[in-house]
Amino acid sequence: MTEHATSKMLLLFFLGSLIFCAAGCGSKSGAPPESVPSMAEASPHKLPTASLRFPDGKTITVDVARTPKTREIGLMFRDSLPADYGMLFVFSNEGGMQFWMKNTWVDLDMLFIDGKKRVTVIHENVPRSSPDTPEPNIARRGGVGQYVLELPAGAASKYGLKAGRALFFDVAIPAE
Repeated sequence: MTEHATSKMLLLFFLGSLIFCAAGCGSKSGAPPESVPSMAEASPHKLPTASLRFPDGKTITVDVARTPKTREIGLMFRDSLPADYGMLFVFSNEGGMQFWMKNTWVDLDMLFIDGKKRVTVIHENVPRSSPDTPEPNIARRGGVGQYVLELPAGAASKYGLKAGRALFFDVAIPAE
């Protein structure tokens, strides 16, 4: 194979990977180690916030990840989460997606939420990864939605969340 053909194949592979991720691969998209964000980039203080109300009336403040970069970083590198905390991932369209828990050091509950803000799938107690977790053992969870809410493990049960229940929040939808 010529050098030009090899370069062209690599470029096509790279573009295909980008298209796949843009179609809804979720927050932790499998970025190679050289693109893993620094702790400063993963800071929760850089994200906008929103109020989110559960069906039982409890309201929490959530960090809102609505850009490709903030969705990819998500809750990576966090050693702990406050009890009444959440991160809401916002996508431009509803669709199937999968989240990959690489470098997510806390156990989570994950809720996939449709465009009408109704819970479609709940994954409880999604296991954390560690820096030495082998790739095949890193948790992956999927569902259909336009939003994904990550909460500390046990929160879905604590708030009585079930598939089909509506959540209440107001966030801007990204254009991309």
